[in-house]
Amino acid sequence: RIKEAYLHPGARIGAGEVVLVFQPLREKVEVPLSPHNSFGGVLGRSLKMRALFHLAERVATRDTTVLITGETGTGKGLLAEEIQLHSPRSNEPFVVVDCSTIPAHLMETELFGHVKGAFTGAVSSRSGAFEEAHKGTIFFDEIGELPSNMQPKLLRVLEKREVKRVGRTDTKRAVLVLVRR
Repeated sequence: RIKEAYLHPGARIGAGEVVLVFQPLREKVEVPLSPHNSFGGVLGRSLKMRALFHLAERVATRDTTVLITGETGTGKGLLAEEIQLHSPRSNEPFVVVDCSTIPAHLMETELFGHVKGAFTGAVSSRSGAFEEAHKGTIFFDEIGELPSNMQPKLLRVLEKREVKRVGRTDTKRAVLVLVRR
């Protein structure tokens, strides 16, 4: 598998019995850069980091879902926090949901909460992570560990921007969601 390669115009690439010839387009793609070498506590001077800072500056001003990917230890969580701090939601809650630490059978109630009597053992109502993050940000760490039966429910939150406690029929407005893989 090749993830990155530098090619010069006219470079030939063999794939089985096929030979591909690389010819770049004549158009240029301008990547906007931040004039800053940091975005809050995230630091970097490289072109890639300044391009990332430009993106972070833009998404911080919007009410949108953000997917942050990268290798372990690259600062995805810090970037998520900085996006929150640079947003109009900076004084609102920042709730972290670590999908790798929540047992599968508790995931729905952890995310959405429940009402008293919704299931055996629900002796009182409880808010979930989405309600706790109301008007703020919810950050999913290790989203790849989310049980498959929860994925359509999370997708509904992302698409409709509303959540429903276990045992209720009415919904509430959802918050910005930052996801880390």
